[in-house]
Amino acid sequence: MLQKLKSVAGDINRLRVILVVFFEEGFDFLIEEVRLLYLLPFKARFYRFFRRHGYRRVSGRQKSNILPERLRHALERLGPTFVKFGQLLSLRPDLLPAEYIQELQKLQTKAGTFPFSEVRRIIKEDFGREIEAIFKSFEEKPFAAASLAQVHKARLKDNTEVAVKVQRPYVRETIQEDIHILFFLASLAEKYVREINYIQPVQIVKEFSEWTMRELDFSVEASNAERFRQYFGNDARYYFPVIYWDFSGKRVLTMERVRGVNLSDRGGIKRIGDDPRILALNGLELALRQLLVHGFFQADPHPGNFLALPDNVLCVYDFGMVGYLDRHLRDKLAAVFMSFIEKNVDHTVEKMLDLAPEYSLAAREEFVQKASPILSGWFYSKGSKQSMSKIFYDLVVEGVRSGLYFPKNLVLCSRTLLVMEATGVKLYPEFQLYKEITPLFEKVLREKFDPQRLLKDAEMGIVEYLGILQQLPENTLKLIEKIEKGQIDVRIDKSEIMAIKDEMERVNAIRLLSIIIVALLVSSAIVLRLEQQTLLFGFSVAKIELVLAVVAAIWLFVMMKRK
Repeated sequence: MLQKLKSVAGDINRLRVILVVFFEEGFDFLIEEVRLLYLLPFKARFYRFFRRHGYRRVSGRQKSNILPERLRHALERLGPTFVKFGQLLSLRPDLLPAEYIQELQKLQTKAGTFPFSEVRRIIKEDFGREIEAIFKSFEEKPFAAASLAQVHKARLKDNTEVAVKVQRPYVRETIQEDIHILFFLASLAEKYVREINYIQPVQIVKEFSEWTMRELDFSVEASNAERFRQYFGNDARYYFPVIYWDFSGKRVLTMERVRGVNLSDRGGIKRIGDDPRILALNGLELALRQLLVHGFFQADPHPGNFLALPDNVLCVYDFGMVGYLDRHLRDKLAAVFMSFIEKNVDHTVEKMLDLAPEYSLAAREEFVQKASPILSGWFYSKGSKQSMSKIFYDLVVEGVRSGLYFPKNLVLCSRTLLVMEATGVKLYPEFQLYKEITPLFEKVLREKFDPQRLLKDAEMGIVEYLGILQQLPENTLKLIEKIEKGQIDVRIDKSEIMAIKDEMERVNAIRLLSIIIVALLVSSAIVLRLEQQTLLFGFSVAKIELVLAVVAAIWLFVMMKRK
């Protein structure tokens, strides 16, 4: 039996260690539910037999207060994989109750340092050269250590100061073995603990595995950093350290060493002449632009990932965990925030529902009943000091509890905004978020809906639809071939085919014409903003475009009326 278990769970001894730790922290009831009590040592099972009655005397209230802390202790005892897993869970308020989320946010890795000889070995294996051939100097003692890596101060041959992040030896193999066990435990949980099936334990472990494997590849983090530099590099309020690609790889990351002040050091911030309120505003605006404009954001923007530089510049680093929002999701998110600014309860609720791909009628009704009082209390209470990001976060959590299924990255973005806002409050306690955040949203939304950006989106839309139109004949032929070969059983007469063909042509023409009208209107708006009028045959180009847009709109109206 153990041989069969080894084939699905991996290292049996490691599995036993995990079970013993959870047993000692009071989770024997879970071990029993997943049918693994027989793997516990005899001493543990004997002890459990005598303590079970005592545990039954613990009230539900006491137990709920005790277990979150015990879960954190268990994860910390089990090492980097489980700490990382707990940290990921702490980013997902849609998966666990609030008391667990709050406790898991306290997770810390008791990470020691590894020998300098291993640093030498890893650098030589990755770059084929000794440390002395790459660096002018390299401090043997790391100045920072975490669960996956440690960081050393060094200088390049041109005397540039750098920070070198070196991955822990064999950490990838250790984590892969633990993830194998996590998959096994998650599959048992799905099979035997039906109450938690709604959170899909196996899917959570899969997401954790993908996320962690990306984080273990430092070249991915380097690419993320370069992408942020591309988006925000021209804004003097933000600084992103330079990545030295010639000395970076999958296990080593070399970046510019920036000397700044930690955001928790208010005295240090004042000594360099920075204004905490301006830094807080800049941080919030950075988060909003990441979410609404670019759809690429830091998924865990805790204060340790930022430094304050002179002239109120915010230095940003550590891009191992990032999230993505596609264009459609960003547009829906912007609509939610615009309804916040308008203080329209019904509209906000509807736009929140638009963020969920699918939901039942019962889930919708329950969410409306929960969301409306939350929004009314914020919109119409004069004494309310709640912020938009906190309200949005609460709505996402209530939506999940009501049965709505929001995209994973949307849940992450709600917490990202909340953490950035909380960082701003710690930075400047007098910061009145409920007054400051609305102008910030409006500023970012103006950037999002800038005419030039809209024109680019319109151009992309035209290209997409033209591509669809070009592929239509080929796809139609493929469909006909499948029908002729009997791969698709279809019974339809010729007149119906012609009717479908005509309708498809009409719909495609309407779509293309709509895009052209939008492009003409946006283009004319841009031309009108120019100080020098552009003329064509003696007429204003903007006016010509407006006339063409009106003609096209009339034509569109006629086509829509035609059946």
